[in-house]
Amino acid sequence: MLSTRCLFALIACVITPVAASAQVALPTGGTMPSVDFERHVMGLVSKAGCNSGSCHGSFQGKGGFRLSLFGYEPSMDFANLTRDNLGRRVNIVKPDESLFLLKATGQTLHDGGMRFGKDAWVYNVFREWIRAGAKWTPGSGKIDQLEVFPKDFALLTANKPLQIKVNAKFSDGTTEDITPFCDFRITDDAIAALSPLGLLTARQPGDAGLTVLYRGSVQAIRVLVPTPAQPGGYPKVPEVNYIDSEVFAKLKMMNVIPSDVAGDTTFLRRIHIDVTGQLPTPEEVRAFLADKDPKKREKVIDKLLAHPLHAAIWATKLSDVTGNNTQALEQPQQTQPKRSQMWHDWIRKRIADNVPYDQMVRDILTATSLDGQTPEDWLEFVKKIEGQTEKGFTTDYPEKKTLDLFWRRQQQVPIEQWGEKVAVAFLGVRLECAQCHKHPTDRWTQDEYWAFANLFTQVNFNNNQFSSPAVKKVADAENNARKEKAPKGNNNNLAIIREMFVAATANRGKPNPVIGRVPNPKALGGPEIAVKVGEDARVKLAEWMTAPENPFFARSFVNRVWAHYFGVGIVNPVDDFSLANSPTNSRLLDALAADFIKSGYDLRKLEKNILLSRTYQLDYATNSTNKFDKNNFSHAYVRALMAEQVVDVLNAALGVDETFAALDGAPVGTKLVEVGSSRLANPNLAYALRIFGRPPRTTACDCERAAEPALPQTLFRMTDTSILAKFTDKKGRVATLAASKLTNEELAEEMFLATLSRLPSADQKASAAEAIKTAKNRTEGITDVLWALVNTREFILNH
Repeated sequence: MLSTRCLFALIACVITPVAASAQVALPTGGTMPSVDFERHVMGLVSKAGCNSGSCHGSFQGKGGFRLSLFGYEPSMDFANLTRDNLGRRVNIVKPDESLFLLKATGQTLHDGGMRFGKDAWVYNVFREWIRAGAKWTPGSGKIDQLEVFPKDFALLTANKPLQIKVNAKFSDGTTEDITPFCDFRITDDAIAALSPLGLLTARQPGDAGLTVLYRGSVQAIRVLVPTPAQPGGYPKVPEVNYIDSEVFAKLKMMNVIPSDVAGDTTFLRRIHIDVTGQLPTPEEVRAFLADKDPKKREKVIDKLLAHPLHAAIWATKLSDVTGNNTQALEQPQQTQPKRSQMWHDWIRKRIADNVPYDQMVRDILTATSLDGQTPEDWLEFVKKIEGQTEKGFTTDYPEKKTLDLFWRRQQQVPIEQWGEKVAVAFLGVRLECAQCHKHPTDRWTQDEYWAFANLFTQVNFNNNQFSSPAVKKVADAENNARKEKAPKGNNNNLAIIREMFVAATANRGKPNPVIGRVPNPKALGGPEIAVKVGEDARVKLAEWMTAPENPFFARSFVNRVWAHYFGVGIVNPVDDFSLANSPTNSRLLDALAADFIKSGYDLRKLEKNILLSRTYQLDYATNSTNKFDKNNFSHAYVRALMAEQVVDVLNAALGVDETFAALDGAPVGTKLVEVGSSRLANPNLAYALRIFGRPPRTTACDCERAAEPALPQTLFRMTDTSILAKFTDKKGRVATLAASKLTNEELAEEMFLATLSRLPSADQKASAAEAIKTAKNRTEGITDVLWALVNTREFILNH
């Protein structure tokens, strides 16, 4: 619901007063097309609320006056405007004395202040509607389709504004130009200025998204401002595969020339960090530079995609996506990090085995504890896993067919949260807004929100509840035996046998709180799925989600993969596929998704195509045409490392292994991308991961992982005692180099290779050698140079 302040947040557009007629003058100098005031007044109410900038504010309104968000409930809005408050808000005898017009024009004081003058076109629309009797017929103005012109993108040129036009196809079969009643938004007003009536004016070369909203309907297009054409025409740019074809086609349309291909050392460092989360060793850099094979880049791509740490880095990322929150897992507390590790390792094994992505998701969505085993076999497997967690870091849990840990949480999870988690993780759709009202910038209604939530009524992970009497008998016997052996009066640290299963009979489901009706379980934008006794509704949901024709599944995942390798998604944020958030290159996204589906959801093939592309291998250095590009991939974007990568590359540069607290369970030398727990007991590690943005995984949002630079990050590398201690490690790089017989110049080369993955320039080599030579001793000189290198932007950023 919206307050009166929201209602009257209209555009203060001053015009010459008009007589009551079917046309209204616009501030652009023209006139509004013939309008049906009854039909459009609710659209104008919607525009008023959208433009206020406080659509999510006072849903209860002021003084009891409430309006629906974006005018999505016109019948309620009409009643509140004309019937509520004894009908004082409109006066059909004397329209100019209508209370809501008096407030909007500042003639009567109210919290919203003056919103428009009596000579504004919006005033005239409202006035004419009231003068005609303030009528509204249910269904009037219902939209079947919203059409925006131009359709896909608005191509702007300097000094030539472009007017966006919006047509509505109404349910009665008529079509009207509704442009003045729409709300327009642009994602980057540095690219183009946008007037309240949809007039675009170019400001600087670039690419931005434009969203059009009208009474709950949403459409989006791209706004493109090309770079001025270059003398000599556009050059022919070589293409490796279909990825380059789609990227470079758009760049050509924008007159943006892509950067040159990155040099060997830049490529090698980038691909090692991206694919394994690690730096190449000095030996690997030297060997790559010496290799004359024209296919050496493809060879290193194949090698790294098969590297064990490649699976580990994706297990870390997908642990974020699937919500591997250590503190939310079942107790006892000391078992929680172990369960997180099992979750991580289950995913890691599937990436390592290149299990098709659709199969992996099905095995998460439809997971149960038993996986078809007999109760006795299941209990033995559980006890085996528990024994392994007590002895070491790895277990046989990854051999389990399904990931029941996804559903096993200490606190009972409401079905609506399961709906939100599944939608954002596997479809890239954020549903939270639709819980309380129709989603403001997407298609989802409250009914659809609760219909999707009701698919998860069968999920059961309650204490002392089991799928059958046979399972209960086995579990009860084991639990009773454990309680007898436990210290008297202290069962807090006792691991209890629990089962995650699909209940034989589902709960009724939750109602839409607005209308009090329980919507039938239904896939998002898909079919109804009946929840039947003896059937797991999640199986049909998984079939629908992973079907090739699903509009979200493949597109959302290839977008996540793309964002990992480029630092920004084609849809960004990556978990916000919505009508208002258009792809920067829809043809590229569609091509990636189609190829992914055709390959059988082969992640490794998708990655190889991306890594082989010229687009991925472009240099980060820009030219005059692409220096402002932020989302068209004309050059490599300099980007922050993942928090886990920061720790790992620091350790690699300093030549040390990481140590972990006993509760963390990881052996010395384990890479951070191999650790599943979202909460580490080692305080130094926990601090480092926190300041570099590792997410706690408490919410279903990719935004939890921070990537912004911050002062504590710099201070950590410069002054943190745990980092400084690694410089003095007896087995570290400083000690090893100090004990070697390398010359000062050779030492400089070795340190540059170990940190920046390249050889120093002549000046850099001379400066480093001089610093070593003039230091108090060899060890101190090496320490100073190495400290300086790990504190450079070149070291801490991926480029």
